[in-house]
Amino acid sequence: MNIIPTTLDAGAVPYTVVGAPKSGPGGDPYALSVVLLNRGSRLYRGDALGALEGAGLGPIVSVEPNSDTRDIEALSASHGGTRFLLLSESASPGVQINLAIRESPGPYVFVIWSDMALSSQGLSSRFFERLSERNILCQAPSLFARGGDQVPAAASPAFNGSSLKLLSLPPATDGTRTLFPFDYAGIYSREKFVLTGGFDAGIPNPYWQKLDFGFRSWLWGEEIRISQALKVSYADAPTTEDETPDECYKWFWLKNLAPSFNGDSGTVPPYRFWSYLRSRRRGAVSALGEFRAAREWVRINRYRFRTDAASLVDLWDESER
Repeated sequence: MNIIPTTLDAGAVPYTVVGAPKSGPGGDPYALSVVLLNRGSRLYRGDALGALEGAGLGPIVSVEPNSDTRDIEALSASHGGTRFLLLSESASPGVQINLAIRESPGPYVFVIWSDMALSSQGLSSRFFERLSERNILCQAPSLFARGGDQVPAAASPAFNGSSLKLLSLPPATDGTRTLFPFDYAGIYSREKFVLTGGFDAGIPNPYWQKLDFGFRSWLWGEEIRISQALKVSYADAPTTEDETPDECYKWFWLKNLAPSFNGDSGTVPPYRFWSYLRSRRRGAVSALGEFRAAREWVRINRYRFRTDAASLVDLWDESER
């Protein structure tokens, strides 16, 4: 039987930690932790760690891909305040974030890639005051390409008939809503992130993994907004992602587009199975197993829903007018 993860720990991969011990209840009350995801040239890694340490944002967890751990001892010696999370096998970015947030102290966690850099030396006390006041799931950054052009990081949903489409635009104002955090980057509320179940390990395609996380978060009453004060620049061109509806899309559809909201809870109406069967073009037995797994997942989380996809998109359109 197919099973959809219901907690942050589902789908976790084994890992070890090298470096500074995690702060316990008696440690310093850090307001912000940093999760550094690594990709691209190894040359970026030391520079990224040095820049983050210089910004004084808080303790750092650097997630090291399984194939890229040869220089950890040297890095650990040079960056004594950083904890290095060494994965025993490959994992999607969302799973890496799930693990690293579990290892991060403090109520807020800033996720950033090694080929990104803060455009300022630090963040003001007023920024953290507003972060606390807004009390949202994720404060995504304003992103800029290497040449200085702003990345259209605000994802806005719309329906073209029965098909979902996304419009990607530069954020118009501070606090612009976005369906998901572009490239996973942003400052996450650790508590809210854990309560949402984090990123789905069963959806490894980064595009559909982010879309599932963001859509689910909005359906459950959480918010993801873009901050103009949080400016992040790419060292190279932003990464491109495969947006083709693949095997990951089916789980996004079942978890986010199939449910209906009846006023106090979410449910997947049985008649939605026929639409799913026609769209999947696969055997009825396997399709029925997937559909039942999705209905059970929605049943478990039914009281988390605050709206459904149709209402979310309608209200999104109205707010943008």
